[in-house]
Amino acid sequence: MLGGINNALFLQGFAGFFGLAILIVFLKWAFPTKKDPIAKAQRKALKKSLRALKRK
Repeated sequence: MLGGINNALFLQGFAGFFGLAILIVFLKWAFPTKKDPIAKAQRKALKKSLRALKRK
């Protein structure tokens, strides 16, 4: 009886590693790195517009 429980726990843990790997890949794809020049330009423009709003 315990053999079946141990196998289930092992498989559940193993599936967790695959799930975590998929989540990491998805998050790397969804969010740009700080070195991305397009994202860097967008952040710079956003900061500029925020500074202009604060001056008003």
